[in-house]
Amino acid sequence: MMLGSGGQTVFQFVLFIVLARQLGPETFGLIGIAVVFIELSSTVGRAGLTEVAIQRPTLDDDDASTAFWSSLAIGLLFTVALLLVAGPLAVGFDEPLLRPVMQWLAPVSALYAVGAVYEAKLRRDFGFKALAARNVTATMASGIVALVLALTGFGVWSLVIQRLIYVVWLLVAMVYSTRWLPRLTWKRDTGVAQLRDGSVIALSSVLGSGNQRIIDLIVGYVLGATALGYLRIAWRALDLLQELSIRQITSVTLTSLSRLQDNREALIAGYLKLVKTTALFAYPMFLGAAVVAPEIITFMFGKQWQLSILPMQVLTLTAIFIPPLFFKSNVLMAAGQMRVVLAVNIFEFVASTIVAYLFARYGLVAAAAGNVARLALVSPVIFVILKSRIGIPIGETISGVLPPLLASGVMVGALTLLKPQLPDLPSLVTIAIMGSIGLLIYLGMLLVVQRDQVMEIVAVVRRLMRRSPTAE
Repeated sequence: MMLGSGGQTVFQFVLFIVLARQLGPETFGLIGIAVVFIELSSTVGRAGLTEVAIQRPTLDDDDASTAFWSSLAIGLLFTVALLLVAGPLAVGFDEPLLRPVMQWLAPVSALYAVGAVYEAKLRRDFGFKALAARNVTATMASGIVALVLALTGFGVWSLVIQRLIYVVWLLVAMVYSTRWLPRLTWKRDTGVAQLRDGSVIALSSVLGSGNQRIIDLIVGYVLGATALGYLRIAWRALDLLQELSIRQITSVTLTSLSRLQDNREALIAGYLKLVKTTALFAYPMFLGAAVVAPEIITFMFGKQWQLSILPMQVLTLTAIFIPPLFFKSNVLMAAGQMRVVLAVNIFEFVASTIVAYLFARYGLVAAAAGNVARLALVSPVIFVILKSRIGIPIGETISGVLPPLLASGVMVGALTLLKPQLPDLPSLVTIAIMGSIGLLIYLGMLLVVQRDQVMEIVAVVRRLMRRSPTAE
Protein backbone atom coordinates (compact mmCIF):
# COMPACT_ATOMS: atom_id res chain seq x y z
CA MET A 1 0.00 0.00 0.00
CA MET A 2 2.85 2.34 0.77
CA LEU A 3 4.36 1.95 -2.69
CA GLY A 4 0.94 2.36 -4.27
CA SER A 5 0.32 5.50 -2.27
CA GLY A 6 3.79 6.84 -3.01
CA GLY A 7 3.44 6.07 -6.70
CA GLN A 8 0.06 7.78 -6.75
CA THR A 9 1.54 10.90 -5.14
CA VAL A 10 4.37 11.02 -7.68
CA PHE A 11 1.94 10.50 -10.57
CA GLN A 12 -0.40 13.22 -9.31
CA PHE A 13 2.40 15.71 -8.96
CA VAL A 14 3.94 14.93 -12.36
CA LEU A 15 0.49 15.21 -13.90
CA PHE A 16 -0.05 18.56 -12.19
CA ILE A 17 3.27 19.84 -13.53
CA VAL A 18 2.42 18.80 -17.10
CA LEU A 19 -1.07 20.30 -16.87
CA ALA A 20 0.34 23.53 -15.41
CA ARG A 21 2.63 23.83 -18.42
CA GLN A 22 -0.30 23.29 -20.78
CA LEU A 23 -3.00 25.34 -19.05
CA GLY A 24 -2.92 28.94 -17.89
CA PRO A 25 -3.41 30.63 -14.50
CA GLU A 26 -7.02 31.54 -15.22
CA THR A 27 -7.87 27.89 -15.91
CA PHE A 28 -6.40 26.73 -12.60
CA GLY A 29 -8.03 29.60 -10.76
CA LEU A 30 -11.40 28.89 -12.32
CA ILE A 31 -11.33 25.22 -11.42
CA GLY A 32 -10.05 26.20 -7.97
CA ILE A 33 -13.15 28.32 -7.33
CA ALA A 34 -15.46 25.55 -8.50
CA VAL A 35 -13.66 22.88 -6.47
CA VAL A 36 -14.18 24.86 -3.24
CA PHE A 37 -17.95 24.50 -3.57
CA ILE A 38 -17.80 20.94 -4.91
CA GLU A 39 -15.53 19.57 -2.19
CA LEU A 40 -17.29 21.28 0.70
CA SER A 41 -20.71 20.17 -0.54
CA SER A 42 -19.38 16.64 -1.07
CA THR A 43 -18.09 16.48 2.49
CA VAL A 44 -21.38 17.75 3.91
CA GLY A 45 -23.27 15.43 1.55
CA ARG A 46 -21.71 12.41 3.20
CA ALA A 47 -22.88 13.82 6.54
CA GLY A 48 -20.13 11.97 8.39
CA LEU A 49 -21.97 8.70 7.72
CA THR A 50 -18.82 6.87 6.60
CA GLU A 51 -17.22 7.42 10.00
CA VAL A 52 -20.47 6.65 11.83
CA ALA A 53 -20.84 3.34 9.98
CA ILE A 54 -17.23 2.43 10.76
CA GLN A 55 -17.57 3.21 14.47
CA ARG A 56 -20.75 1.14 14.97
CA PRO A 57 -20.06 -2.20 16.74
CA THR A 58 -22.24 -3.90 14.12
CA LEU A 59 -23.60 -2.77 10.75
CA ASP A 60 -26.49 -4.87 9.45
CA ASP A 61 -28.11 -4.44 6.05
CA ASP A 62 -30.93 -2.26 7.39
CA ASP A 63 -28.51 0.13 9.08
CA ALA A 64 -26.26 0.27 6.01
CA SER A 65 -29.24 0.84 3.72
CA THR A 66 -30.54 3.61 5.97
CA ALA A 67 -27.16 5.34 5.88
CA PHE A 68 -27.00 4.90 2.10
CA TRP A 69 -30.37 6.53 1.41
CA SER A 70 -29.69 9.36 3.88
CA SER A 71 -26.35 10.12 2.24
CA LEU A 72 -27.80 9.89 -1.26
CA ALA A 73 -30.67 12.25 -0.40
CA ILE A 74 -28.31 14.88 1.03
CA GLY A 75 -25.91 14.45 -1.89
CA LEU A 76 -28.71 14.94 -4.41
CA LEU A 77 -29.89 17.99 -2.50
CA PHE A 78 -26.46 19.58 -2.77
CA THR A 79 -26.18 18.63 -6.44
CA VAL A 80 -29.44 20.44 -7.18
CA ALA A 81 -28.33 23.40 -5.08
CA LEU A 82 -25.04 23.66 -7.01
CA LEU A 83 -26.91 23.54 -10.31
CA LEU A 84 -29.12 26.41 -9.16
CA VAL A 85 -26.41 28.65 -7.69
CA ALA A 86 -23.89 28.15 -10.51
CA GLY A 87 -25.31 31.06 -12.49
CA PRO A 88 -25.40 33.62 -9.66
CA LEU A 89 -21.91 32.57 -8.55
CA ALA A 90 -20.57 33.05 -12.07
CA VAL A 91 -21.98 36.57 -12.03
CA GLY A 92 -20.64 37.27 -8.54
CA PHE A 93 -17.12 36.12 -9.44
CA ASP A 94 -17.34 37.76 -12.87
CA GLU A 95 -16.33 34.45 -14.47
CA PRO A 96 -18.95 33.38 -17.08
CA LEU A 97 -17.28 30.00 -17.60
CA LEU A 98 -17.75 29.18 -13.92
CA ARG A 99 -21.43 28.40 -14.53
CA PRO A 100 -21.03 25.45 -16.93
CA VAL A 101 -17.97 24.20 -15.03
CA MET A 102 -19.90 24.04 -11.74
CA GLN A 103 -22.95 22.53 -13.41
CA TRP A 104 -20.89 19.71 -14.89
CA LEU A 105 -19.13 19.13 -11.57
CA ALA A 106 -22.34 19.28 -9.50
CA PRO A 107 -23.06 15.50 -9.81
CA VAL A 108 -19.80 14.84 -7.93
CA SER A 109 -21.63 15.65 -4.68
CA ALA A 110 -24.22 12.94 -5.26
CA LEU A 111 -21.68 10.40 -6.53
CA TYR A 112 -19.40 11.03 -3.56
CA ALA A 113 -22.36 10.60 -1.21
CA VAL A 114 -23.32 7.29 -2.83
CA GLY A 115 -19.86 5.94 -2.04
CA ALA A 116 -20.05 6.73 1.69
CA VAL A 117 -21.40 3.36 2.84
CA TYR A 118 -19.31 1.38 0.35
CA GLU A 119 -16.14 2.98 1.68
CA ALA A 120 -17.26 2.27 5.23
CA LYS A 121 -17.86 -1.39 4.40
CA LEU A 122 -14.39 -1.78 2.92
CA ARG A 123 -12.76 -0.06 5.87
CA ARG A 124 -14.79 -2.10 8.39
CA ASP A 125 -13.59 -5.28 6.68
CA PHE A 126 -10.02 -3.95 6.71
CA GLY A 127 -10.10 -3.64 2.93
CA PHE A 128 -7.50 -0.88 3.02
CA LYS A 129 -5.40 -2.47 0.28
CA ALA A 130 -8.43 -2.83 -1.98
CA LEU A 131 -9.47 0.75 -1.29
CA ALA A 132 -5.96 2.06 -1.92
CA ALA A 133 -5.64 0.05 -5.14
CA ARG A 134 -8.92 1.40 -6.47
CA ASN A 135 -7.91 4.92 -5.52
CA VAL A 136 -4.63 4.52 -7.41
CA THR A 137 -6.29 3.13 -10.54
CA ALA A 138 -8.92 5.89 -10.47
CA THR A 139 -6.16 8.49 -10.18
CA MET A 140 -4.17 6.97 -13.04
CA ALA A 141 -7.13 6.55 -15.38
CA SER A 142 -8.58 10.02 -14.80
CA GLY A 143 -5.12 11.60 -14.96
CA ILE A 144 -4.23 10.03 -18.29
CA VAL A 145 -7.52 11.17 -19.81
CA ALA A 146 -7.00 14.70 -18.44
CA LEU A 147 -3.49 14.79 -19.88
CA VAL A 148 -4.66 13.74 -23.34
CA LEU A 149 -7.48 16.29 -23.28
CA ALA A 150 -5.17 19.08 -22.12
CA LEU A 151 -2.66 18.30 -24.87
CA THR A 152 -5.44 18.40 -27.47
CA GLY A 153 -6.77 21.80 -26.43
CA PHE A 154 -9.70 21.07 -24.10
CA GLY A 155 -8.47 23.56 -21.50
CA VAL A 156 -10.45 23.70 -18.27
CA TRP A 157 -12.67 20.82 -19.40
CA SER A 158 -9.74 18.44 -19.09
CA LEU A 159 -9.76 19.12 -15.34
CA VAL A 160 -13.56 18.84 -15.13
CA ILE A 161 -13.60 15.48 -16.91
CA GLN A 162 -10.68 14.29 -14.78
CA ARG A 163 -12.70 14.87 -11.60
CA LEU A 164 -15.81 13.15 -13.00
CA ILE A 165 -13.91 10.08 -14.23
CA TYR A 166 -12.10 9.75 -10.91
CA VAL A 167 -15.30 9.78 -8.83
CA VAL A 168 -17.22 7.42 -11.14
CA TRP A 169 -14.31 4.99 -11.45
CA LEU A 170 -13.79 4.85 -7.69
CA LEU A 171 -17.51 4.38 -7.00
CA VAL A 172 -17.91 1.56 -9.52
CA ALA A 173 -14.80 -0.16 -8.16
CA MET A 174 -16.10 0.01 -4.57
CA VAL A 175 -19.53 -1.33 -5.58
CA TYR A 176 -17.89 -4.21 -7.44
CA SER A 177 -15.55 -4.96 -4.54
CA THR A 178 -18.23 -5.06 -1.83
CA ARG A 179 -20.86 -6.87 -3.94
CA TRP A 180 -23.49 -5.02 -1.90
CA LEU A 181 -26.66 -3.23 -2.94
CA PRO A 182 -28.90 -1.27 -0.53
CA ARG A 183 -32.35 -2.44 0.41
CA LEU A 184 -35.38 -0.26 -0.22
CA THR A 185 -35.69 0.58 3.47
CA TRP A 186 -35.06 3.60 5.67
CA LYS A 187 -35.44 3.24 9.44
CA ARG A 188 -36.38 6.58 10.92
CA ASP A 189 -34.85 6.17 14.39
CA THR A 190 -31.64 4.74 12.97
CA GLY A 191 -31.39 7.45 10.32
CA VAL A 192 -31.91 10.26 12.82
CA ALA A 193 -29.30 8.80 15.18
CA GLN A 194 -26.80 8.34 12.35
CA LEU A 195 -27.28 11.89 11.09
CA ARG A 196 -27.03 13.31 14.61
CA ASP A 197 -23.70 11.60 15.23
CA GLY A 198 -22.40 12.23 11.74
CA SER A 199 -23.25 15.93 11.66
CA VAL A 200 -20.53 16.76 14.21
CA ILE A 201 -17.97 14.79 12.18
CA ALA A 202 -19.06 16.43 8.92
CA LEU A 203 -18.97 19.92 10.42
CA SER A 204 -15.49 19.33 11.84
CA SER A 205 -14.28 18.00 8.47
CA VAL A 206 -15.73 20.96 6.58
CA LEU A 207 -14.17 23.46 8.96
CA GLY A 208 -10.84 21.64 8.93
CA SER A 209 -10.54 21.53 5.15
CA GLY A 210 -12.34 24.85 4.83
CA ASN A 211 -9.48 26.87 6.32
CA GLN A 212 -7.56 26.75 3.06
CA ARG A 213 -10.62 26.56 0.83
CA ILE A 214 -12.13 29.77 2.20
CA ILE A 215 -8.85 31.54 1.48
CA ASP A 216 -8.96 30.30 -2.13
CA LEU A 217 -12.56 31.45 -2.41
CA ILE A 218 -11.85 34.93 -1.08
CA VAL A 219 -8.76 35.38 -3.27
CA GLY A 220 -10.77 34.27 -6.30
CA TYR A 221 -13.59 36.67 -5.44
CA VAL A 222 -11.44 39.69 -4.58
CA LEU A 223 -8.56 39.29 -7.05
CA GLY A 224 -10.04 37.04 -9.73
CA ALA A 225 -9.42 33.54 -11.08
CA THR A 226 -6.05 34.38 -12.62
CA ALA A 227 -4.58 35.57 -9.31
CA LEU A 228 -5.95 32.47 -7.60
CA GLY A 229 -4.26 30.35 -10.26
CA TYR A 230 -0.87 31.87 -9.42
CA LEU A 231 -1.48 31.35 -5.70
CA ARG A 232 -2.49 27.71 -6.19
CA ILE A 233 0.73 27.00 -8.07
CA ALA A 234 2.72 28.51 -5.20
CA TRP A 235 0.84 26.30 -2.74
CA ARG A 236 1.35 23.23 -4.94
CA ALA A 237 5.11 23.74 -4.91
CA LEU A 238 4.98 23.80 -1.12
CA ASP A 239 2.81 20.67 -1.13
CA LEU A 240 5.73 18.82 -2.69
CA LEU A 241 7.98 19.96 0.14
CA GLN A 242 5.37 18.79 2.63
CA GLU A 243 5.27 15.38 0.98
CA LEU A 244 9.06 15.16 1.17
CA SER A 245 9.28 16.27 4.79
CA ILE A 246 6.25 16.22 7.09
CA ARG A 247 4.27 13.35 5.58
CA GLN A 248 7.28 11.06 5.53
CA ILE A 249 8.02 11.78 9.17
CA THR A 250 4.41 11.35 10.26
CA SER A 251 4.16 8.04 8.40
CA VAL A 252 6.75 6.71 10.83
CA THR A 253 5.74 8.34 14.12
CA LEU A 254 2.16 9.64 14.08
CA THR A 255 0.40 6.35 14.80
CA SER A 256 2.16 6.21 18.17
CA LEU A 257 0.02 9.07 19.53
CA SER A 258 -3.21 7.09 19.44
CA ARG A 259 -1.58 4.31 21.47
CA LEU A 260 -0.74 6.71 24.30
CA GLN A 261 -4.27 7.99 24.99
CA ASP A 262 -4.41 6.29 28.40
CA ASN A 263 -1.03 7.67 29.50
CA ARG A 264 -1.14 11.47 29.62
CA GLU A 265 2.56 11.95 30.39
CA ALA A 266 3.59 9.63 27.58
CA LEU A 267 1.15 11.40 25.23
CA ILE A 268 2.70 14.79 26.01
CA ALA A 269 6.21 13.41 25.58
CA GLY A 270 5.23 11.76 22.29
CA TYR A 271 3.69 14.97 20.99
CA LEU A 272 6.74 17.06 21.90
CA LYS A 273 9.04 14.54 20.23
CA LEU A 274 6.88 14.63 17.10
CA VAL A 275 6.99 18.44 17.03
CA LYS A 276 10.78 18.49 17.41
CA THR A 277 11.32 15.82 14.76
CA THR A 278 9.07 17.61 12.28
CA ALA A 279 10.87 20.90 12.87
CA LEU A 280 14.22 19.25 12.13
CA PHE A 281 13.09 18.40 8.59
CA ALA A 282 10.45 21.01 7.76
CA TYR A 283 12.36 24.18 8.68
CA PRO A 284 15.42 23.72 6.43
CA MET A 285 13.36 22.39 3.54
CA PHE A 286 10.66 25.09 3.53
CA LEU A 287 12.84 28.06 4.45
CA GLY A 288 15.60 26.95 2.11
CA ALA A 289 13.04 26.73 -0.69
CA ALA A 290 12.47 30.48 -0.36
CA VAL A 291 16.00 31.08 -1.65
CA VAL A 292 15.59 28.87 -4.73
CA ALA A 293 11.88 29.56 -5.34
CA PRO A 294 12.60 31.19 -8.75
CA GLU A 295 14.38 28.04 -9.88
CA ILE A 296 11.74 25.70 -8.41
CA ILE A 297 8.84 27.47 -10.10
CA THR A 298 10.65 27.84 -13.43
CA PHE A 299 11.92 24.26 -13.50
CA MET A 300 8.64 22.61 -12.53
CA PHE A 301 5.96 24.80 -14.05
CA GLY A 302 7.65 27.01 -16.63
CA LYS A 303 8.38 30.71 -17.05
CA GLN A 304 4.69 31.56 -17.51
CA TRP A 305 4.25 31.04 -13.75
CA GLN A 306 6.88 33.53 -12.57
CA LEU A 307 4.24 35.59 -10.76
CA SER A 308 3.95 32.64 -8.37
CA ILE A 309 7.55 33.06 -7.17
CA LEU A 310 7.08 35.85 -4.64
CA PRO A 311 3.88 34.35 -3.16
CA MET A 312 5.74 31.07 -2.75
CA GLN A 313 8.61 32.80 -0.96
CA VAL A 314 6.16 34.45 1.41
CA LEU A 315 4.26 31.20 1.99
CA THR A 316 7.44 29.37 3.03
CA LEU A 317 7.25 31.39 6.26
CA THR A 318 4.17 29.36 7.22
CA ALA A 319 6.66 26.57 7.96
CA ILE A 320 7.59 28.35 11.19
CA PHE A 321 4.18 27.43 12.61
CA ILE A 322 3.78 23.98 11.05
CA PRO A 323 5.63 21.77 13.59
CA PRO A 324 3.81 23.02 16.73
CA LEU A 325 0.38 23.25 15.03
CA PHE A 326 0.24 20.44 12.47
CA PHE A 327 -0.60 17.70 14.99
CA LYS A 328 -2.94 19.61 17.30
CA SER A 329 -6.06 17.72 16.18
CA ASN A 330 -4.32 14.36 16.47
CA VAL A 331 -3.17 14.94 20.03
CA LEU A 332 -6.54 16.41 21.07
CA MET A 333 -8.41 13.44 19.62
CA ALA A 334 -5.97 11.03 21.27
CA ALA A 335 -6.84 12.75 24.55
CA GLY A 336 -10.57 12.38 23.84
CA GLN A 337 -11.13 16.12 23.29
CA MET A 338 -13.39 15.89 20.21
CA ARG A 339 -15.48 18.94 21.08
CA VAL A 340 -12.32 20.97 21.55
CA VAL A 341 -11.17 19.91 18.08
CA LEU A 342 -14.44 21.23 16.67
CA ALA A 343 -14.11 24.49 18.62
CA VAL A 344 -10.54 24.98 17.38
CA ASN A 345 -11.63 24.33 13.79
CA ILE A 346 -14.40 26.92 14.11
CA PHE A 347 -11.96 29.45 15.57
CA GLU A 348 -9.44 28.86 12.78
CA PHE A 349 -12.13 29.05 10.10
CA VAL A 350 -13.38 32.41 11.36
CA ALA A 351 -9.81 33.73 11.64
CA SER A 352 -9.01 32.53 8.12
CA THR A 353 -12.07 34.26 6.70
CA ILE A 354 -11.38 37.61 8.35
CA VAL A 355 -7.64 37.69 7.70
CA ALA A 356 -7.95 36.47 4.11
CA TYR A 357 -10.45 39.20 3.23
CA LEU A 358 -8.43 41.96 4.90
CA PHE A 359 -5.17 40.97 3.17
CA ALA A 360 -6.50 39.94 -0.26
CA ARG A 361 -7.67 43.48 -0.98
CA TYR A 362 -4.01 44.54 -1.25
CA GLY A 363 -2.97 42.09 -3.94
CA LEU A 364 -1.61 38.60 -4.52
CA VAL A 365 1.52 38.87 -2.37
CA ALA A 366 -0.50 40.37 0.48
CA ALA A 367 -2.94 37.46 0.19
CA ALA A 368 -0.02 35.07 0.63
CA ALA A 369 1.19 37.09 3.61
CA GLY A 370 -2.28 36.75 5.10
CA ASN A 371 -1.67 33.02 5.51
CA VAL A 372 1.39 33.77 7.63
CA ALA A 373 -0.50 36.38 9.65
CA ARG A 374 -3.38 33.95 10.21
CA LEU A 375 -1.08 31.32 11.69
CA ALA A 376 0.68 33.90 13.85
CA LEU A 377 -2.73 35.00 15.14
CA VAL A 378 -4.10 31.56 16.02
CA SER A 379 -0.88 29.99 17.36
CA PRO A 380 -0.93 31.56 20.86
CA VAL A 381 -4.57 30.57 21.35
CA ILE A 382 -3.91 26.98 20.28
CA PHE A 383 -0.86 26.78 22.55
CA VAL A 384 -3.03 27.84 25.49
CA ILE A 385 -5.71 25.28 24.58
CA LEU A 386 -3.17 22.46 24.38
CA LYS A 387 -1.75 23.55 27.73
CA SER A 388 -5.12 23.78 29.50
CA ARG A 389 -6.72 20.66 28.02
CA ILE A 390 -3.79 18.26 27.86
CA GLY A 391 -0.99 19.88 29.83
CA ILE A 392 1.45 20.37 26.96
CA PRO A 393 3.97 22.98 28.19
CA ILE A 394 4.11 26.05 25.95
CA GLY A 395 7.72 26.88 26.80
CA GLU A 396 8.94 23.37 26.02
CA THR A 397 7.03 23.35 22.74
CA ILE A 398 8.68 26.58 21.60
CA SER A 399 12.14 25.73 22.91
CA GLY A 400 11.97 22.39 21.11
CA VAL A 401 11.75 24.02 17.69
CA LEU A 402 14.20 26.88 18.28
CA PRO A 403 17.47 25.02 17.50
CA PRO A 404 16.41 23.87 13.99
CA LEU A 405 14.79 27.27 13.38
CA LEU A 406 18.01 29.06 14.31
CA ALA A 407 20.12 26.69 12.22
CA SER A 408 17.74 27.13 9.26
CA GLY A 409 17.91 30.93 9.63
CA VAL A 410 21.71 30.87 9.44
CA MET A 411 21.49 28.54 6.44
CA VAL A 412 19.07 30.88 4.62
CA GLY A 413 21.30 33.88 5.32
CA ALA A 414 24.37 32.10 3.99
CA LEU A 415 22.58 30.84 0.87
CA THR A 416 21.18 34.31 0.17
CA LEU A 417 24.72 35.72 0.18
CA LEU A 418 26.09 32.83 -1.87
CA LYS A 419 23.49 32.68 -4.63
CA PRO A 420 24.49 35.91 -6.46
CA GLN A 421 28.06 34.55 -6.68
CA LEU A 422 26.99 31.50 -8.69
CA PRO A 423 27.33 31.57 -12.49
CA ASP A 424 24.25 31.39 -14.71
CA LEU A 425 23.32 27.71 -14.43
CA PRO A 426 20.28 25.58 -15.32
CA SER A 427 17.59 25.75 -12.64
CA LEU A 428 17.98 22.13 -11.56
CA VAL A 429 21.75 22.50 -11.18
CA THR A 430 21.29 25.63 -9.06
CA ILE A 431 18.77 23.83 -6.85
CA ALA A 432 21.15 20.87 -6.40
CA ILE A 433 24.14 23.06 -5.54
CA MET A 434 22.24 25.29 -3.14
CA GLY A 435 20.53 22.30 -1.55
CA SER A 436 23.79 20.46 -0.94
CA ILE A 437 25.55 23.49 0.52
CA GLY A 438 22.48 24.36 2.57
CA LEU A 439 22.36 20.86 4.05
CA LEU A 440 26.00 21.06 5.14
CA ILE A 441 25.48 24.49 6.73
CA TYR A 442 22.31 23.34 8.49
CA LEU A 443 23.86 20.19 9.93
CA GLY A 444 26.96 22.12 10.94
CA MET A 445 24.87 24.68 12.82
CA LEU A 446 22.88 21.92 14.54
CA LEU A 447 26.13 20.36 15.72
CA VAL A 448 26.93 23.70 17.34
CA VAL A 449 23.56 24.48 18.94
CA GLN A 450 22.24 20.99 19.72
CA ARG A 451 24.32 17.99 18.71
CA ASP A 452 21.77 15.33 19.72
CA GLN A 453 19.30 16.59 17.10
CA VAL A 454 21.69 15.61 14.31
CA MET A 455 21.55 12.05 15.64
CA GLU A 456 17.74 12.31 15.67
CA ILE A 457 17.81 13.15 11.94
CA VAL A 458 20.02 10.14 11.28
CA ALA A 459 17.70 7.88 13.30
CA VAL A 460 14.57 9.02 11.45
CA VAL A 461 16.24 8.61 8.04
CA ARG A 462 17.32 5.10 8.99
CA ARG A 463 13.76 4.19 10.04
CA LEU A 464 12.43 5.49 6.73
CA MET A 465 15.03 3.54 4.75
CA ARG A 466 14.29 0.33 6.65
CA ARG A 467 10.58 0.78 6.07
CA SER A 468 10.77 1.34 2.30
CA PRO A 469 11.97 -2.11 1.19
CA THR A 470 9.33 -3.89 3.24
CA ALA A 471 6.49 -1.55 2.38
CA GLU A 472 3.73 -3.11 0.43
